[in-house]
Amino acid sequence: MSSNGGLNSATNGRSGSTGSANINLNIKGVATEFAGAGAAGTTASSITHKTLPDLKTQRSHSACHAHDTLSGVRRIAQTEKVAEKIFSYAPPQSQEMGKEPKEGYLVYCEGRLHSGQLQSLIVHMVPTHEYYPDEGFIFAFLLSARLFVRPYELLAQISQTWEKQQQEASLESDVVDDAGQVASRPLLLNINSASPLTQRKGSTATAVITSELEPRPLQRTATQRSAQHCIQLLSEWIEIFPYDFRDERLMQQVRILARKCVYIDNSLGKNVSRILQLLVSRLTALEQYEEFLQTLSAEESQSQQQQQAQQQQNHHPLHNPFQNFLGTSSQANGSMSAAFTSGASNISSAHSSSSSNPNSTTPISDEVFGIMDICQSCAKLAHQLTAIELERLSHIGPEEFVQAFAKEYQHQAKEGAKARNCGGSLNDLKKTRNLESYVQWFNRLSYLTASEIVKYPKKKQRVRIIEYWIETARECFNIGNFNSLMAIIAGLNLAPISRLKKTWAKVQSAKFSVLEHQMDPTSNFNSYRSTLKAAMWRSEGATEERERIIIPFFSLFVKDLYFLNEGCSNRLPNNHINFEKCSQLAKQVMEFNEWKKVNCPFEKLPNVIGYLQHSVVLNETTLSMASFECETPENTEEKDRYKTVKAETKQQLLQQLHEQQQQSH
Repeated sequence: MSSNGGLNSATNGRSGSTGSANINLNIKGVATEFAGAGAAGTTASSITHKTLPDLKTQRSHSACHAHDTLSGVRRIAQTEKVAEKIFSYAPPQSQEMGKEPKEGYLVYCEGRLHSGQLQSLIVHMVPTHEYYPDEGFIFAFLLSARLFVRPYELLAQISQTWEKQQQEASLESDVVDDAGQVASRPLLLNINSASPLTQRKGSTATAVITSELEPRPLQRTATQRSAQHCIQLLSEWIEIFPYDFRDERLMQQVRILARKCVYIDNSLGKNVSRILQLLVSRLTALEQYEEFLQTLSAEESQSQQQQQAQQQQNHHPLHNPFQNFLGTSSQANGSMSAAFTSGASNISSAHSSSSSNPNSTTPISDEVFGIMDICQSCAKLAHQLTAIELERLSHIGPEEFVQAFAKEYQHQAKEGAKARNCGGSLNDLKKTRNLESYVQWFNRLSYLTASEIVKYPKKKQRVRIIEYWIETARECFNIGNFNSLMAIIAGLNLAPISRLKKTWAKVQSAKFSVLEHQMDPTSNFNSYRSTLKAAMWRSEGATEERERIIIPFFSLFVKDLYFLNEGCSNRLPNNHINFEKCSQLAKQVMEFNEWKKVNCPFEKLPNVIGYLQHSVVLNETTLSMASFECETPENTEEKDRYKTVKAETKQQLLQQLHEQQQQSH
């Protein structure tokens, strides 16, 4: 597997491809890989738009928007050219602009917040009885502020500043409005209580939180209205970044501020209780999902041994390319045959552990050999892939993108912890487990695609499964599931698959050439970006849930965020926070937030989902070995590679057999 991250082989073509589909969170590796991509892109045939008609109209109007992200980076990078810009200044919590800069003032450029001192931005976040921060500012600041201050410290400073302002104002007895005149901002908390991926039973519940009070006083003082705004700010924070509140130190600050607000206005108590109950539900769903991920990880590490034991007890006549050098030992034969099958016991286990419908009638038996045996329809397989993608997307917190890039912050946090002698500060950084698991899913799907192909000893069977994957990829494209589309393309372009020239010669590959063109890295993935823009337009005018689906090519999305982060400094020369960068980062992440809110409109087939997530996937070495057994080496380079892979595989097998013998004793 590739160690530098990135997607090396997605469009390298099938002849002599040597790339790997594996990607990881080595962000610099990802960025470098994509920056140099494009020279080997596949040229599409003239039937491009005829083969993929669903996004044709929108895509034809969207080419001019293909470089939105990079143009945004360039625009931010030009902020240092202050002579070309006209700035205005305003104190925090105010929009009264002036031309003279003053200490603590925020800097605006063309009406947009440009920069400010950290403390000034914190004050700008503090609501009063007549001021409430803009929704866009709240998201952008909460997203990026963690690079400079921990969330619990941020809330503590907000709470202290708010309390100080109330004491200075001394407006407790001044009536500022009548009950019922305060506009509320509704907040939607989607609590996923049912998922075939995580064993949760029930149905999806959507709760609406508003700032309306139940019951409300006839009149409200300035302090009471300010307290209401504080609770509204807390509810928005919880809605947007619920994972922050896994930190007990932040929850302690929540309780402190909530008590202050309820003391001022008792009617806020019910609202606070409702908000906290919904937070508990959200975090409970997250914990269940993370337990599911841990189960998947444990199964992946143990699946090989389990498959070997099952295969020895109930041998399945499979294509076994390792007999040639290990002999006909039933132990060796069974152990490696297991690597090429997802046995019935494993599938049944996957079914029971990932299904919310244990009475599913889809057949699962000892005759299951590959994905085509349990899902004959390419469209249905694309639906199940989309269900998995949407489930995993929904659990990625927006803050995880910032934390994945926060290397410099981590270093500063370490140094700060040493200076304060307060222990390891890395615990203050939230985990990026959900983001990482989504990247791992892409890798798994790529290698699953390849593993399913080399299972078959006959060329005719391999041709059929390749065309099956190509048609599934086409269905993913039409749905708007670009991540699964790219994972399948990457799997088909892995070196062990692309070298099967005799097999590919029989494949009807015109559709595949079109799909490769759609994801061609040339001109910074210009074709894909145009198609993505078309999908976004389709989503905006959608009347059906399935038309709203947008699942981006995740590695490229992360790469764009990386360039945005690296292309502009967090602080300006005057030590102000570069808030224009924060706003651009927030814009990209907010789009992602909208994409992940889509509910899957397709019927879920738990046994298919279980197979996709639990079946054994071959690594690069075993893939290569199986590929050479499917089609023998044709040149010196391939023969040398075959010898190397053969030796490595034999050593791995002998080690596994030795471990089995030790365990049996």
